[in-house]
Amino acid sequence: MMSKIAIMSIVLIAVVSLTAAPLFAIESKPISDNQLNRLLKNVEKNFSEIKTLRTMLTQEKNIALFSETIISTGFCMFKSPSKLRLEFTKPFKSSLIINDNQIFKYEFFNGNWQKLDTGNKEMMRLIMENITSWLQGRFKDPDLYEISAYRNKGTTILLTPKADAFKKFITSFELGLNHGMNGLEYIIINETKNNYTKIQFYNDEVNKEIPDKIFEGSNDKPCPVSQW
Repeated sequence: MMSKIAIMSIVLIAVVSLTAAPLFAIESKPISDNQLNRLLKNVEKNFSEIKTLRTMLTQEKNIALFSETIISTGFCMFKSPSKLRLEFTKPFKSSLIINDNQIFKYEFFNGNWQKLDTGNKEMMRLIMENITSWLQGRFKDPDLYEISAYRNKGTTILLTPKADAFKKFITSFELGLNHGMNGLEYIIINETKNNYTKIQFYNDEVNKEIPDKIFEGSNDKPCPVSQW
């Protein structure tokens, strides 16, 4: 659990096409607008107490063309308000870092770290900035998303992009709140063509010191991180 807050490469992601409903939210009961407003206010208050976060993660990547789920493990580190590092350690090594308004991407190949081009920088920046906002409990952005929430065994916030350009890549985000309503247990990013990723968080540490150098991206490899 992430106390639980969390995160993404991310592009992160659950099974849906452009016209399909989210897999997890569809099985749950939607809450009223009044309940939603109270929920968002309460969650933002609780999340605001998180200044730093370190958490382990497991990513389940589902690609419609393949029958098997691709499972990766790693960790995530967050420092309020705008520093985030998402790193995978098995079965491959890669690191994605956002340091204020800068984004850095690394991949471990043939025994060495390599600094890579981040690709679609605007889309990557949008996703990473969204994640840092979510880690602070700020889910409501009427310019970008339609927002709703569902309750079953837990509470899920559903964000559906409004912009057509955004919907070409992402159909929705599903954010699973923990039972204490003070963090996230998982993030799902629903992509197009029935592809999706689900990232779950566990063994988190909250409000412990994280040095700024962890988020540096000026070197040819990411700053080493000791496991916890």
